Amino acid sequence: MKQVLITLVLLFSCKIEGANPDTHHTASSDMTAVRTIAPQSENDASHAYFLQLLDLALSQSSDKYGDYQILLSPDTSTQGRWFRMLKDNRYLDVIWAGSNLTREQDFTAIPVDLLGGILGVRTLIIRKQDRQVFLAIDSIEALSKLVACHGKHWPDTEILRNAGLPVMTVSSYEANFTMLERERCDYFPRGIHEAYSEIEQYHVLNGNRLAIFDELLIVYPFNMWFFVDQNNSVLAERLQFGLTQARNNGSLLQLMKQNPITAHLFPIEKWQDKKVITIENQQASLIDNPNAWWLLETFPFYSSGLNK
Repeated sequence: MKQVLITLVLLFSCKIEGANPDTHHTASSDMTAVRTIAPQSENDASHAYFLQLLDLALSQSSDKYGDYQILLSPDTSTQGRWFRMLKDNRYLDVIWAGSNLTREQDFTAIPVDLLGGILGVRTLIIRKQDRQVFLAIDSIEALSKLVACHGKHWPDTEILRNAGLPVMTVSSYEANFTMLERERCDYFPRGIHEAYSEIEQYHVLNGNRLAIFDELLIVYPFNMWFFVDQNNSVLAERLQFGLTQARNNGSLLQLMKQNPITAHLFPIEKWQDKKVITIENQQASLIDNPNAWWLLETFPFYSSGLNK
């Protein structure tokens, strides 16, 4: 019988230098321990989805690769620090993140998109009072008169800037909401899979000055991969095998339809009447692979040009 545990553990001492880099080998002599990341903040509602997806990939591969244990760090680090922790498997074994050329060159990306290619389909979180301003926007030129909030270490920050959109960056995920409320920026672009649960959580914790504006979508090709260290070939092979199995047998799509973070995406036809601003992505080695765009290609506004 398979033994599957998801455990909250302290992977780091007060100083990172004091942590034992070999602890992930000691969970059990016949079990693989897989160390991964904590939520970025209490508003990071999508973390539960990706954790469940990691569990699915490992479960789908357990007959071939054996039992496993997922170990969660309590550290709420930035994306840049996640990758430093992943280097040489010293503190993490796998993370999930949006892709760019540097990340794909320095780490191993597992080429089955965790969201089916829709990470670059962006709705906007705005101040409620600005709804009429955004209703009038119908071009990238009009949008460029406003300022986006975005994470300093997020790869699509450069995608937005390269398209001529002004961006104010912050170091922490939570600060985007704060800066938007304080009118330091005008909108916070979020993936359509995550924005709705995030704003609900934000309303519970911080009031209701902010709202979703989904009549306008910013769309660019942008993949979401699991990343592992380049020397961790066994875990890379296992994750690709498990995700491919889940993609082929329908359990990956079923997870998206049932998970509370992504269930609102369906039916796909609900997105057909949105205004769409499409921009290019020069920051990733975009691939012609059905596992990279398997959900995006079903959207009404999809065209093959989005993944070129």
